Amino acid sequence: MSERLTGALRGNLDVAGLGALLVVLLAAYSHYDSELFTPASITILSAQFLPLILAAMGQSTVMLAGGIDLSLGSVLALAMAVFAVRAEDGVVVAGALALAAAASTGAANGVLVAYAGLPPIIVTLAASFLWGGVTLVVLPQPGGHVPSGLVDAYNNGWNGLALPVLVIVAVLVLWKAVRTTRFGLSLYAVGGNEHGAYASGIGTRKVKIAAYALAGVFVGLAGIGLAIQTGSGDATIGAPYTLNSIAASVLAGVSFFGGVGQMRATVLAALLIGLLTNLLLFTGLSPFYQLILQGAVLIVAIAVKTFATRERTD
Repeated sequence: MSERLTGALRGNLDVAGLGALLVVLLAAYSHYDSELFTPASITILSAQFLPLILAAMGQSTVMLAGGIDLSLGSVLALAMAVFAVRAEDGVVVAGALALAAAASTGAANGVLVAYAGLPPIIVTLAASFLWGGVTLVVLPQPGGHVPSGLVDAYNNGWNGLALPVLVIVAVLVLWKAVRTTRFGLSLYAVGGNEHGAYASGIGTRKVKIAAYALAGVFVGLAGIGLAIQTGSGDATIGAPYTLNSIAASVLAGVSFFGGVGQMRATVLAALLIGLLTNLLLFTGLSPFYQLILQGAVLIVAIAVKTFATRERTD
């Protein structure tokens, strides 16, 4: 019971800390954008940040199971390409195909991790080249077409509703439901102590495969969101999402060793990274210095958070 209380307290502190950082960043952001808190601005920013939020949720799912996914960017680009190529035939069909492709590739990654006996970082690194090649076959050059009405509704709102915000809320509700199921409990158990979970009768391989497949669904949604935001597809656009999703997950307190982390913290961390990127653009710094500063800020934030975590557990 004490371990559960400690874990819950740690998770609440993570969320509170990220929330405080978010408030500070929003205050700085509002200095450059006086209309930050208007419905139109919130809709535009949520449309921009949704792909990273969903990608980070996918990465966190894998990390909770004790793994990591370096093929995330390639899978995201694949889902984006499939949706963009098939959107003219119907967005429902295109969305279903994109999600099926992403979930299938995620499950394939899970099978390789579960049965190959190799570290997930090696398996998914190799898989990133495989899925990247498949994406280039689907969409050799940037293109495809997403209906303009859908693009406008996504980026500017639909009947006064910010669709990306609704998607974030819906996905968090879905995760909360999954978290309380046998699979959700097993996911944390396998990530926390795989041998102990196996000894307790949990099918650890099945859980890992399911975790990667579920991550594929999150990443597939991210790819669809990015395709709708831009109105087209690009087979090479996914690479930054891999590292940023890992950074968001670590910043949120998701352990590299599995079994520890909260998805709501991941959402806040992804928002922080997105806002920080935009804020650096507003400053007018050279793109090279922006990358250096962004990396330095993330390193300091993660280091401070890690130090604070150690202090609480000592």
